[in-house]
Amino acid sequence: MKILQSTENERQATPGQAEPAITRVTATVAQVMNLPLDQVLTGMGIRVVESEIDDANFYGGVHIGNGGKVTIFTSPGRDPRVTDTLVRYLIAKTFDLDVADLPAPFGVEYTDITEQARDAWVKAACP
Repeated sequence: MKILQSTENERQATPGQAEPAITRVTATVAQVMNLPLDQVLTGMGIRVVESEIDDANFYGGVHIGNGGKVTIFTSPGRDPRVTDTLVRYLIAKTFDLDVADLPAPFGVEYTDITEQARDAWVKAACP
């Protein structure tokens, strides 16, 4: 896996105008979708990692770890514009911002891996 430090991005502030600050608490859909992606990631404390999952049906996923640390996993070899769009969409969904669902055939699946892992461990430890 490689950590993606930056992405190509054409979104820029109006010359002479400062970009508005973005945080997890104050984020809006407009900010997530329009600010430079690096600024969104830094302001919201999100790390993007290119996964090794090469399944054609996998576009990306989000892991929320201890303390709320957010890591977004992307699939390798995708067009950078597709990755940019997906990362922004996953950020919006993760922070429960008001964005429309992706059109068919795309979909978002929610799982609580921690709960599933805990249940599997309890079943294995207490047969």
